[in-house]
Amino acid sequence: MLTWKWLAKLFFALLCKPSLWISAIKQVFMLAKNRWPLVFPFLPFPSSDFMEFRLITYQGEVEKLPEVKVVIAWLSWVADLEKLKN
Repeated sequence: MLTWKWLAKLFFALLCKPSLWISAIKQVFMLAKNRWPLVFPFLPFPSSDFMEFRLITYQGEVEKLPEVKVVIAWLSWVADLEKLKN
C-alpha cells in the first residue's frame, strides 16, 4: 500500500503548493481510519481496506499507487470545492 517513498514525493510536491496545505491536512484527517491514535504507527493513515477500494475504483489495480501529480490535481479540485462552499 502506501510507501514512505511515495509519501515523501507527495510531501515535496505539496511544499511547492502552499495553497493546498490546508486542504491536504483536512483530507488526511478525513480519510484516516477511526481511532488512528490508538493503533501503531499512530499516524492518520487510511485503512488498508479503504485504500484498496479506492485504488481499484480509480485504476483497476491495487499494486500501483497513483502518480503524485494526480493526487495534487485531486487536492486542487478539493480546494476549489471548499472555496465554493464558503
